[in-house]
Amino acid sequence: MSVFLGMTMSLISSSTVLSQVDSSLFVVVDFMKVESTNHSTYLELEQEIWEPMHRERINRGIIAGWFLYAVEFSGSADEYNYVIITLYDDAEKLENPWEADIPGKVHPGLKTEEILERTYEMRDIVKSHLCYSIASAPRIPLERPAAYLQVNYMKVDPSKQSEYEQLETEIWFPIHSESIRSGRTAGWSLWSMLFPRGEGLPYQYITLNAFSEYSYAFELDFSIPFGNIHPEKDFADTREKTLQSRTIVRTELWDLIDFVVR
Repeated sequence: MSVFLGMTMSLISSSTVLSQVDSSLFVVVDFMKVESTNHSTYLELEQEIWEPMHRERINRGIIAGWFLYAVEFSGSADEYNYVIITLYDDAEKLENPWEADIPGKVHPGLKTEEILERTYEMRDIVKSHLCYSIASAPRIPLERPAAYLQVNYMKVDPSKQSEYEQLETEIWFPIHSESIRSGRTAGWSLWSMLFPRGEGLPYQYITLNAFSEYSYAFELDFSIPFGNIHPEKDFADTREKTLQSRTIVRTELWDLIDFVVR
């Protein structure tokens, strides 16, 4: 076992609740900045050049999924305006996420250097996260991706992380599953940050609510599924306990542009 893999698995095993809803999924999140004059060219590059190569990675079992999102309500002063999510079902695959012959096989008329040069001209990767999926519904996040994602970045007191994860997995996970069954939402995930990590980071967790309709993002109400799942509990009390367990430092709305799944 490599040092990287050993460290990653050690970080995961430190959680007290993973075994209950563990989805064994690792998530690489790349945040992209594209200049306003390059939007159409960038999307063409991703969909015509990179998307077929990601499909080949899936065919070879390297990745479990690839998703390209545009960030709503972003402007020239914002840090990023596109996000790419790549899913891995095994930590070992993170060490070698590409095989050198893929570009030549998929695009025999293009040199790898040419592809990379065009890509670097179109966008900058401003930051990347490696996350672990603690819980999700459906089990593999975004397996049937909805058109929109509401993304919440959570700050949790380090001494209360186990308590927060337990609250999400034991109380809210069944509620989100019920919401999906009723058609109110299309998916939900809880991700824990593996790298980077440390006290200086503004958040350690990311939650995602998926919607099939744009308007659903503005009509989010879990009181009905809460009553169905936890009739013995008080919704207001549970909501207050949740608010005390974490701080939502930022919420974003993402639009699905393209995807490839296994």
